[in-house]
Amino acid sequence: MGTQVTKPEITSWDISTILPISPSEISDIFNFIWKYRWAEIPPTERKLSEITRNIHRKGYRISILTKRERVTVSYVSKWLDLYDIFSDDLMFVYDDLPKSSYLFDIIIDDAPNNLVDLVSPMTGILFEQPWNRNFHWPLRVSSLTEAELLL
Repeated sequence: MGTQVTKPEITSWDISTILPISPSEISDIFNFIWKYRWAEIPPTERKLSEITRNIHRKGYRISILTKRERVTVSYVSKWLDLYDIFSDDLMFVYDDLPKSSYLFDIIIDDAPNNLVDLVSPMTGILFEQPWNRNFHWPLRVSSLTEAELLL
C-alpha cells in the first residue's frame, strides 16, 4: 500500500474515480482496516453514546443499517460497543438495495444514493462528508448533534 490518503481528499463516493485502484482493491482495504485496525477508527464526533441515547429518549427507535462485507460484521459490532453507541437494532445488509427501500421514517446517511429515492412521508438527512459536498440536498447536518436538534 504505502500511499496515504486523508479523508478530505476523498471527494467522491466512488473512490475508484479519484484514486487509481479498483473497486475490488478498495473493498480489500476496507476489509483489512475493519479486521485489523477497527479500534483506531475514530467516531464522527465525541459523545455519540450520549447523543444516541438522547435521540432514543425523544421517542425515536434507532436502527443502524449498514452495508458491509460479512467478514467485517463482528468488528463493526465491536467498534459500536467500544464507543457505546446506542441502537435498538443493528442490521447488516449485503445486497445493493438502497436504504430508501427499507421502511424507516427518517434516514441519516452520508451516501446520497441512499436518499435520492425517498418518498414522503420518509425524510432523508444527508450527513455532511467530503464525498457529498457537491450533492444538493435540502436537509444536511455535519454532526449527529445537529440531527438531534432537528428531531
